[in-house]
Amino acid sequence: MAQARAERTRGRLVEAGAVLFDRCGYAGATLGEIAGAAGVTKGALYFHFASKEELARAVLDQAEGTLRDACGKLRTTSSPLQALIDSGYWLVDALGSDAVIRAAFRLGREGGAWLEASPVATATGARAVGASAAGAQGFHGVWAAVVQDLLSGARRAGELRDRPGGVGPETLVVTAACGLEVVFYEGCSREERARRVGALWEWLLPCLVLPGASGTYRTGPRASVPG
Repeated sequence: MAQARAERTRGRLVEAGAVLFDRCGYAGATLGEIAGAAGVTKGALYFHFASKEELARAVLDQAEGTLRDACGKLRTTSSPLQALIDSGYWLVDALGSDAVIRAAFRLGREGGAWLEASPVATATGARAVGASAAGAQGFHGVWAAVVQDLLSGARRAGELRDRPGGVGPETLVVTAACGLEVVFYEGCSREERARRVGALWEWLLPCLVLPGASGTYRTGPRASVPG
């Protein structure tokens, strides 16, 4: 009973921290405000997290778990390339409804020495948040690693046209995927975000797949996206 209560309190603190980090940034969010938003004392917060840095890392860890779980579910129900397309629509929903995901991206954008030293796993194993796929930084690096992993799966599955000489397609897709969050952050509506995801893939697909194969993929949102 006590352990379950402690886990619930920790969960509330992570959620409250995410809301304040998303709203105020790392420097602007205070532990007192986070404790108050979670409905606990500051002493109770320190029982679970020794510092604001530790709480921010917990937010990043939860965001990464949510991201990987969602994209893993997409991968089990479709081809790697279709799962990659659908991951953009998942991001549309997550940025609109999940403060932890939004906070993770903001924390990554702000950077800082504490973030660069924080060990967060990527698709290629554990490494610092600041050193990730395609040179992307922060939580963008985690997102980039997931995108690159799906794209590599699509290549192994024979979904991509064979282009000799390097990582051009991978660089293009990973860069475009990371750029989605930057565009979405400016406050466009969910409908506009979804429209932009669809438009992006209508342009990218012909560059990635064999001539005539674009029509075998759905570039619009699926009826239900695993969360």
